[in-house]
Amino acid sequence: MLSETEETDYSAGSFYQTDNQLKRLFMQAQSLIAILRWREGVCELINPLFKNLWGPREVLNKPMRVAWPELGNGFYEKVEQVYDTNQAVQCFEYAVVTNPDSEKEAAESFFDFLFSPYCNQQGDIDGVMIIGFNVTAKVTARRELAEHHLLFKDITDAASTALWTVDTKGNITFVNHTWIDWTGQPYETHLGRGWIEYVVTEDRDRVISSYIRDVNRKRQYEVDFRVLRSDGLTQWVAATGKPRYLPNGDFAGYVGSCMDITERKKSEQLLKDSEERFRNIADSAPVLIWMTGVDKHTTFLNKSWMQFANVSQLLSGTGYLQCDLVHEHDQEDVLDRYLCAFDNRQEFYLEYRMKTYDGYYRWIGMKGVPRISADGVFEGYIGSGMDITEMKEHEQVKNDFIGMASHELKTPITSIKAYIQLLLTIYKNKTEDEFLTKSLTTVNKQINKLTRLITDLLDVSKMESGRLSLNSEPFLLNDLLKETIEEVQHTATQHDIVYIPSAQHYTIYADRDRIGQVITNFLTNAIKYSPESDRVDVMVSTTDNEVKVTVQDYGIGINPEEQPKIFNRFYRVEGRNEQTFSGFGIGLYVAAEIVRRHNGNVWVESEKDKGSAFYFTLPIHTNSL
Repeated sequence: MLSETEETDYSAGSFYQTDNQLKRLFMQAQSLIAILRWREGVCELINPLFKNLWGPREVLNKPMRVAWPELGNGFYEKVEQVYDTNQAVQCFEYAVVTNPDSEKEAAESFFDFLFSPYCNQQGDIDGVMIIGFNVTAKVTARRELAEHHLLFKDITDAASTALWTVDTKGNITFVNHTWIDWTGQPYETHLGRGWIEYVVTEDRDRVISSYIRDVNRKRQYEVDFRVLRSDGLTQWVAATGKPRYLPNGDFAGYVGSCMDITERKKSEQLLKDSEERFRNIADSAPVLIWMTGVDKHTTFLNKSWMQFANVSQLLSGTGYLQCDLVHEHDQEDVLDRYLCAFDNRQEFYLEYRMKTYDGYYRWIGMKGVPRISADGVFEGYIGSGMDITEMKEHEQVKNDFIGMASHELKTPITSIKAYIQLLLTIYKNKTEDEFLTKSLTTVNKQINKLTRLITDLLDVSKMESGRLSLNSEPFLLNDLLKETIEEVQHTATQHDIVYIPSAQHYTIYADRDRIGQVITNFLTNAIKYSPESDRVDVMVSTTDNEVKVTVQDYGIGINPEEQPKIFNRFYRVEGRNEQTFSGFGIGLYVAAEIVRRHNGNVWVESEKDKGSAFYFTLPIHTNSL
């Protein structure tokens, strides 16, 4: 056994005979080195690196089971095996618990050990030399890598999309569980080029050619195709692959995904079928159908439209509105009204002349309405047009006839009215023939009605032909109201027309006779449609830079659904029990057109059986008093 003084050199016995330089090298080695004597493995020499694994513990001259109880039977058995067989033995990644006696937390380290026979000068085995290399970092890195691989697998298997990787030759090296679930086939069958077997036959050539082309060019790969599922159905997938490069810039293959797009494809097919049905219906329709996008560009013209104008392709921008298809006299007005309606998202109706395939112009009635998506987003316009040339011609013939008939009737009626008024003057103070006087008065009233009807018909004819002229001048509207009310009051003996005067006088710049015609139409209309009432109120007021005239009656009123039509040509309101009042239904139409031509507005507010209030507004003249 060694003495206390001898232990300071970590040596005993024959080791004192060794070379001092070799000893220093032994002690400075960066690996674990120890020499164990005899089969019991008595520690004869240990370098500092090995000794420090267990801190200040004394291990020299002690058997290995006593010196290092933490090493376990596997370690001891290796030492005994080498001693018994005189053959070296290796042990890889052997786990060792270090610092078990210190206040620091014990740690697990890993070493690769080499157990070699240690012989004396005679060549007889005298012990075992142990050399250990710390491989803890390698083991830890491998474990972390394994954990990362496991995490990657868990993530990819949990993904609802199929994930895959490809090597530099284009062979599949990995697919996740989603792809396997889709196909119902083992993992190995998909590797390499095996995945192609599960692509629908009709799609294979297209998929393979695009795949090879993109992989060879090392560019992003995108393709849609169908996959054969394990349940016998087909599934649409969208495959996307991105080239992968190593840190040094070398191409390393592809990483990609396949997303289930079956529902999207079904929706696209439904939309395609719907569009096809729409196109078939539109192309078979005898009307001109068109569509635009939000940028006003034409996106669709049906076959009737293209044949009508001999157009072989879609027209860019606002299309035919900016080309020579529209008559030059109509272009500016049509374009302005179209753009105004488009910018305000309003429905519109236009009538204009358009050139046909044979070079002639035909009248077109074109209507357009905004297209709004299900979520309320404006998507453009859709519209339809009809050839209204014959209707225009018939309308012109009708207007010419009305104008001619009205003019021809006016002369004899004027003569009749003159004679009636003469007779009324002659018999005005004679009481012996009361019947004659009443008859002449009645005839005079009817002639006045007939005169107004003829005047309205002539005005309609002039409006339709654009010959209605306005002789505007500044005048006081208040004075015109008083005069007109007095004139109408003479013939309306059963009604009291109450004028509510305004403290302010309003000067307007307009055709005095035409505005008087409007007031007369409003008053006679109010009287006619209030047979059981005896009062009509007239008021004048201002709103912003306009003067507003109100004619209020207390008659039959107008249903809400009829109110938007009240100013239409030839429209008449029915009374109780479907009673229809006399007249052509053109008085309010003429009045409304006159007001609109003076840049004013007309409207009505009414409640059934409670009366109606008719309004019209006109701009106030800048020199209004």
